[in-house]
Amino acid sequence: MKLCSNCHSEMEDSTKFCTNCGAKMIIEGDQKEATTASQSPETSDSSKNRGNSSIDTQALQNALQGYWGWLLASWKKPFEAQKTTKYAGLLTLFLESLFFTLGIGHWVQKATSAATNTANNILGAFSNTSSSYNNSYSIGIGFYLTIILTIWLAAVAMIGVAFLIHHAVGKNLGEEKFIDYLNKLSHYSSSILLLTILFFLISLSGISTVSMLVIILIITLISTIWEIAIICGVVELKEANQLDRIYGATITVAICIVIELIALSIVMSQLGDTLGSFFTSLLNGGGL
Repeated sequence: MKLCSNCHSEMEDSTKFCTNCGAKMIIEGDQKEATTASQSPETSDSSKNRGNSSIDTQALQNALQGYWGWLLASWKKPFEAQKTTKYAGLLTLFLESLFFTLGIGHWVQKATSAATNTANNILGAFSNTSSSYNNSYSIGIGFYLTIILTIWLAAVAMIGVAFLIHHAVGKNLGEEKFIDYLNKLSHYSSSILLLTILFFLISLSGISTVSMLVIILIITLISTIWEIAIICGVVELKEANQLDRIYGATITVAICIVIELIALSIVMSQLGDTLGSFFTSLLNGGGL
């Protein structure tokens, strides 16, 4: 039997064209083979997609395990830098910026809450009305994003400066890529990640004299470790070039200080804008 390709009517084998619509006839067996052939690539593609999905998941797990192993090794022996995934250094710098910013944000949030409570107490003591200041002020996501990106980009910029000076100080460094250099310096300074996590946890405990002293100590240690990593990233050479290491390190530190001051000014500006917004909200909430 033959099937019409248009109306699917059955005709005799000797019929070449459908008597109903005039379309060309095809053999029923050929129709089944064509259907099977058209379906088989889709099945094959589906199998490949499932396979690719499984491979991607496994690759992600391996990358996370590799990164965690790299972090542990960097905490044990910072100067024995190991090769790792391409973006391990960038991820480490981002996590450091994230936890440090979360700590700052929590301190600011606590300060605004304490200021609101104090204002309400003062208002209640000198007023017989039931009015009160707004105590539901919260920091916007823009505050966190701005500070995270500022700190992260400043860190990457300083490593970029160290990379350029490192090449000016040393010989035969043309094959070293910036991303590998960034991973190496992130390995040197990875203990900063532990300090920023500690900074965030202390910010959760509240504001006190002891916590403030600990915070100052943590920030001092972070700054010291970072400067040591940057300087060592410049002066650690197998073969020196015309520019002396001392001068190279001095130039690097001077430029990095400028970058730090710019980043600090952006952070302080963001804090000022947040405090200004808070006081505006405070006054409006109190009906003044």
